[in-house]
Amino acid sequence: MKLTMNSVVASSQRTKTFEKLVAAPGVACEATSVAQPCAIFRFEDRANPRVDTPSKHTAINDLVGTWSKSEKRRAALEQARQWVADSFHGDDGDTVRTLRLRKGWSQAQLAATLGTSQSHVARIERGTENLSIETCRRLCVSLGINMNTLDEALRRQETLAASKAT
Repeated sequence: MKLTMNSVVASSQRTKTFEKLVAAPGVACEATSVAQPCAIFRFEDRANPRVDTPSKHTAINDLVGTWSKSEKRRAALEQARQWVADSFHGDDGDTVRTLRLRKGWSQAQLAATLGTSQSHVARIERGTENLSIETCRRLCVSLGINMNTLDEALRRQETLAASKAT
């Protein structure tokens, strides 16, 4: 077994370590005192370190949240999102992203109407999420579209994701 050492600059500390002994069915391993080939896999769970906003800085989510409280700035944010939909994603056709942006919504706003998380909306928009029928229904209601339009948008997203992957 190859010995490893944690780097002093590791991004996070271990929270749990466990090993899994793997061998072919009916074959004993060295670890069980019979000399046969096997593999020992070591797994380590790591804590995700929280990154604090440096002093004299404002996190973007806090800034947008503050701006959203003002009717004038909220309208400007919605207009900016609509502009992004047309300027940067106009050639993509209708996707969940463009439909959301045309409404002037952020991913967090769509997530709130769906009762899910912003990261889930991001996965939907990337075309990497397999959606349940209930999520599809909520998307249709939130975006003001029918199931056929949603199906076309999701298929278009999959095509765009596949073309970017190659």
